Amino acid sequence: MKMRNPPAFDPNAERMPLKAFWEALEQRLAASSADELRVILRGMAQATPPAQRPAFLEQLQPAKGAAASRQQKLRHASHELLDDIDDLIQDIQAAAGDGDDGDEDVEDAEDRDEYDEWGSDYGGGYYDDEDSLGPHHVFVEPLTALFERARAVFDQGNLALARDAYQKLFEAALHVEDEYGRGVRPEDLAGIDLGESRGRYLRAVYETATPKMRPRRLLEQMQQTRGWLAERRATLTDLIEISSAPLPDQAPFLAAWIAALRKAKGADADAWLREAVRLAHGTAGLGELAQAEGKQRPRAYLDWFTALEAEGQLQTVLTEAQAALKTLPAKLPTLAPAASAGVRAAIADHLCVAAEQLADGEALRKGRWEAFAARPALARLLDLWDATPEGTARTRVMRRAAQHLTAYLTHPPRSDLAFQPWVEDQLETPARVDKSVLSHAHVLASDLLSAHELGSKQRVLGWSASDNPQGLMVPLFLVLLSGKPLNALPPNLKSLWRDALATRTGGGEGVSAGADFEWEVDDWAEAGRTEPALQKRLERLYAEHLPRLALSPAQQTDFLNWCMEMTLQRVKAIVGDLHRQSYGKAARLTAACGEVLRLRGEAEAARVF
Repeated sequence: MKMRNPPAFDPNAERMPLKAFWEALEQRLAASSADELRVILRGMAQATPPAQRPAFLEQLQPAKGAAASRQQKLRHASHELLDDIDDLIQDIQAAAGDGDDGDEDVEDAEDRDEYDEWGSDYGGGYYDDEDSLGPHHVFVEPLTALFERARAVFDQGNLALARDAYQKLFEAALHVEDEYGRGVRPEDLAGIDLGESRGRYLRAVYETATPKMRPRRLLEQMQQTRGWLAERRATLTDLIEISSAPLPDQAPFLAAWIAALRKAKGADADAWLREAVRLAHGTAGLGELAQAEGKQRPRAYLDWFTALEAEGQLQTVLTEAQAALKTLPAKLPTLAPAASAGVRAAIADHLCVAAEQLADGEALRKGRWEAFAARPALARLLDLWDATPEGTARTRVMRRAAQHLTAYLTHPPRSDLAFQPWVEDQLETPARVDKSVLSHAHVLASDLLSAHELGSKQRVLGWSASDNPQGLMVPLFLVLLSGKPLNALPPNLKSLWRDALATRTGGGEGVSAGADFEWEVDDWAEAGRTEPALQKRLERLYAEHLPRLALSPAQQTDFLNWCMEMTLQRVKAIVGDLHRQSYGKAARLTAACGEVLRLRGEAEAARVF
């Protein structure tokens, strides 16, 4: 089996794997002279806080003394480690109400006294009910110390002990809650990198298993550790990078590992298989996997294209992404409709990256449409606009986009999966498309009548919601009726318009407000804001597009009357229902209508309004 090295570590990444750290350290040490190292150490000494100076000097012992000191610390770390973990777990269970021996009720005075004594032993104190730790805060420090001791025995090479220690710490110590749901959680151990701790555990599992049992044993434990940390699944790369030593028997293991994963089911097993193929056979192996099993494992295409992009093979990405979109059916047999659409959109995104860098305008336009059609969103609508030449071609594309959005909103794809913020990506969750995206498509297609009709059907409350395009359409028509360019709008109208573009306009997977109420909490409204970069794109686009939109005299009268009527209804609803947090919105909207009337030469009508 031909081995390939994994991609080089990116020095700009947030987390540096331990293996990469040691390799980089050795390279820098080898490249530095003795005098340069003295300068570096003196600089580190100057930056050391006073309280840490003794510890800093302790680390600078001669090699023999340092080795002896290290061995002494390691012996201390391993001494009775499992017994100490068991003792702490019993204390945690007792604090959670699971440690009662059955002789007496936990609520009697004796148990309460014992509980108080336990609290005093560990530093005491009882946090209020708003604290997710509650009385369990006293366990954070001893748990942190035990994780450090487990790391020490791993570094010492006592892998069997490290394996057992980590398993107890993860499975028992971090999964105990009291009846109020309080307990020590992974995020509470701020001083410990639990991702690396999980990697050490799995490396210990690997090295303590016989070669024949490794695939089965590792698969079982990787599946088990999926529930230990929610942010991401463990990977084989974690095992490789957690130690500066090579992974023993890596080549024969990868062959057996791939064979085992082909029989396993589920998204995790599929991800591990793709990783193993990359480690064993490189980019070419990912290509073979995608072309042979793409319908069953469509994410292999995404891994393949990512690897090709990293190698600069953009023409291959373009060609193979085009072929993949033709080969893969719209509804993949192994995925729900929403997931199939997400994968197609991601493939199209790779196609667009390559087409843009290769300056292939036609391929870019087709790719933009494929991405938008599979997973419509405001950002992809704007990408489609940018990729299409100005004039009638752009108008046709926007009308086509509006038709697609209408059909999508009428029959959205269903999925059993809900939005899960801790998942690496959301390709398999349904895209959330709101009516505001459709309203933008109508306006960009210069179809103001359809945009007006869509806005007219909405409620006058809930403009902060992404599914209520009335909050966009009323300001837009007021801007058109003012006759002023966007950079010359009066203050209230300018503020109203910018706020209309700032309200998040769908196409993601987040939850937006319903259309039947007004935001009462400013923080909630802030959670529904458009990303700044997207808002800037909207502002630039409309600055160019709005001057091209012309209203007939009859349309001006009709739209002006509609805006006035919607404003009256909205103000009455806000004030009548005592939405006090929104009184400022009502005042600004009223003032903006007055500004438009004055700009149109209707000063008296503005005063009356």
